[in-house]
Amino acid sequence: MSQRRFHSKSRHGCLQCKKNRTKCDENRPKCGRCERIGVNCSLIDQPSDWIFIPAKDVEGQKEQTDTNSADSGSNPSSTSKEHSNDSSGDPGSFAISTPSTEQPNVEAHFTDVERERLRLMAHWTLHTSKSISDITIPEDRDQSLWSDWVTELALENDFLLHGLLSLSALHFALCDISRQKYTMSAIHHHGLGIALFRPFLSNIAAIKSEGANRFDAAFACSCIVTFYSFGIQRFSESGMDPIANIHQVLVLLRRSAVIVKSDHEALLRSRWSVLLLPIPPSERLPDEIEDMLSKLLQRTSLVVSTATEKDIYTSAIQTLRNNLSAAVTYGRAQLTLTLFPILSPTEFWEMVCVGEPLALAILANYAVALYWLRDNIWMQGWGEETVDAVREALPPEWHDCIAWALRETGRT
Repeated sequence: MSQRRFHSKSRHGCLQCKKNRTKCDENRPKCGRCERIGVNCSLIDQPSDWIFIPAKDVEGQKEQTDTNSADSGSNPSSTSKEHSNDSSGDPGSFAISTPSTEQPNVEAHFTDVERERLRLMAHWTLHTSKSISDITIPEDRDQSLWSDWVTELALENDFLLHGLLSLSALHFALCDISRQKYTMSAIHHHGLGIALFRPFLSNIAAIKSEGANRFDAAFACSCIVTFYSFGIQRFSESGMDPIANIHQVLVLLRRSAVIVKSDHEALLRSRWSVLLLPIPPSERLPDEIEDMLSKLLQRTSLVVSTATEKDIYTSAIQTLRNNLSAAVTYGRAQLTLTLFPILSPTEFWEMVCVGEPLALAILANYAVALYWLRDNIWMQGWGEETVDAVREALPPEWHDCIAWALRETGRT
């Protein structure tokens, strides 16, 4: 019986010949078939000076090289580049060598835009995400939520990915690193992210229908927008009223909370539960806080004439109590600043906007919760500036209603 003839099969022919299942002569820079029929040949794009050495022959060549090196008195460990690339010894593998002067293809280079986005992503995972974890996640809980899980969500949802890039760029700017450059980058990515995110906000049911992944990404994006709002206002025009600044940010925070309100139970069952701190039971607060709340209620009964307005102010003061209670209970270290702006009546914020004295006094006392978080880069300056602005806006006879806020923020 005749024995089967074995032959070596080359796998380095051009793509055109492989597609047509024809034998390629592998001539460079253009194989014979492509040259003959006048078509582009993929061998043109491959470096012509690559050397493919079957791994089974490398050992023998290495021995020959070692012998030559010993004869010439050179270091026997110095071998040619072709031989040093072999690592497997597998008969089907190849060692590849390229001359040191070889220039990579244009496609191998990163563009400036790609480099900048990689820089922003690296900064997000190493620094920006930590600045958010510090203010949202208790120290005894998993601190990788923002750096790991949210990053994975962003890689699957473009609107969130732009949000991460915008916040990372803004973090650079707040750290005084190329401030103008990164502020513009933050605005650019924020605009792109919001354009992609807006359709979801207008149809929460559509988000929920697309599954937990999309819903989690939407909630993450709403948090990112809130931090962005706090950060970008730091670069607003110096002539802008601080009260208008804080009003704008807190109203935006209220709007972003639509994700939370749409399915609070779903968030409690998810990894986001670590951020959703329960409101502590109603207990007596420190005397100075109780005294401040009492003064606000007394002033409400004196200056408010209609039952509707009285209900609005009473509800706002109770929400302020809950917010301060949470801040005291959780050590002033977590994101306890969201309760008041989210749960206080909509009409209250309209009163703040028109400068009603009682509304401004309540706002100043809430700003203490911002002041308690002043060591975090996103909260720096907000508490002090808000209290100062309210003090200037209120007549002297109202200053007793903000006396606690003035003392707590060191404005006295």
